[in-house]
Amino acid sequence: MKRLLLVDDEEGLVDLLKEHFQKDYEIVTAVSGAAAVERFATQRPDAVFLDINMPGVTGIDVLKLFRQTDDGVPVIMMTANRDNKMAEECLKNGAFAYVPKPFNLQYMDHMAALAVAQRRPPR
Repeated sequence: MKRLLLVDDEEGLVDLLKEHFQKDYEIVTAVSGAAAVERFATQRPDAVFLDINMPGVTGIDVLKLFRQTDDGVPVIMMTANRDNKMAEECLKNGAFAYVPKPFNLQYMDHMAALAVAQRRPPR
């Protein structure tokens, strides 16, 4: 079974996504950037949904660390911020996609399937 890492500082959102995806994927969760980095290293996912605006280590900082560790894991950035510059920065730093909140769960299913299909071995 393919593994998704779900990262957001809003535990309720993480729980919602976990419940939604658990029928099709093995789920790993984190509610902070530091926990996300640890789980990425120890439970290498096939794709990641990562919140941008988190206290402490931001999602963009976490994305950069993920890219250094394994650039073959697609990372889908999530945010309530509709700033196009933020989306550009995410994509410039290697994000697979950018999803604005609130999101449609059917669209999230589509994004997860696309991301997992694009998973590459690390270089």
